[in-house]
Amino acid sequence: MPRRLRRPRALVWTLALALPACGACVGGSSPVDDAAEPAAPVEEMPADFQASAAWAELEMLAALGPRTPGSDAAEAARRRIRDYLERYGVPVETVDTVATPDGLPPVALTHVLARLPGTSADRFVLVAPYDSGRHEGFDFVGTNDGASGTAVLLEVARVLARREFPYTVEIVFLDGEGRLGQGEGDVANSRWWGSRTLAETWQQGGRLDDVRLLVSVNRVCDAELAIARDLGSHRNYREEFWRAARRLGETESFVPHAGYESFTSSHAAFRERGLRAVVGLADTAFGGAEAPGVYAGTADDLPMHCAEESLASVGAVIVDALDTIAARLAKIDRFSVRPEPTRPSTETAAAAESGDDAPADADTSNADSAETPAAEATPTS
Repeated sequence: MPRRLRRPRALVWTLALALPACGACVGGSSPVDDAAEPAAPVEEMPADFQASAAWAELEMLAALGPRTPGSDAAEAARRRIRDYLERYGVPVETVDTVATPDGLPPVALTHVLARLPGTSADRFVLVAPYDSGRHEGFDFVGTNDGASGTAVLLEVARVLARREFPYTVEIVFLDGEGRLGQGEGDVANSRWWGSRTLAETWQQGGRLDDVRLLVSVNRVCDAELAIARDLGSHRNYREEFWRAARRLGETESFVPHAGYESFTSSHAAFRERGLRAVVGLADTAFGGAEAPGVYAGTADDLPMHCAEESLASVGAVIVDALDTIAARLAKIDRFSVRPEPTRPSTETAAAAESGDDAPADADTSNADSAETPAAEATPTS
């Protein structure tokens, strides 16, 4: 199917090319910190998703250069993420995990977690990588594959922070999702260590049990954006994003009746740990009609091959779909409340003897597992 070419926005990329890679910075300072435009005050920012704000963060993350785990650029990226979130009153913390690739020393990873408390402690989790993979022979900037999901989710966090949401939302910016680039063969090509280690940590701590939905976002700024319909995603939840796209007129990015694909992204690690309610959002072909596309995994993964309109489309669809899914689940939860038999207290017994009405205690358990079907299929890659 032909893919519409969106016109990339005029860039300040020449500034980034003139700056040294942050891996060479002293003391972890970022060469682009002073170049960043100050964000508008909270009260001046519109309530809906602002693609221009997401695009500005995309450009700044790309200008940091390769953001490999443990580098100065990765630390600078974490500062940018934290600064953006805290500017809009979003609580932020870091989560440390350790990857243990075969035959290599352990790799320390630092994820940034934003938490938006909701009416329920049950969680909606959104994840995206902020790092870039390591490649030999060239500096891999990782704009589309590594920065685009983070740029979108930063704006989504700002939008959701202004709303009353039925569920607690956690947005995790993952370290260590890019190509490892160390060792040989399969080890050097392996990736997704951040999501693997976080999924394992959460499973061991029982923190997957209250996740109602997990959405991963990456490779979403291609100027020829066409989000893949992932077979490994939960069928009903995945299709809600396509329904949201139809409501919003974003069918060029979320193509109706598009064929199904199997791809691996950050959601796969959580699915493998038993979490069924996952959705992966990614374009599998960067700069072409067939995967992986001409720019994927190359030195050309740069903002000049991306478009602000693509971020606008994905961001708006995410917010709309999350609202719809949350409202539906909240309605199910309200109807799933059942009274819990309890031994009457002294006061309750006295009231019963006198003929007064006494309220019964009830347990608010969720019935999501009884209401949502299984995913369509297990991906082959």
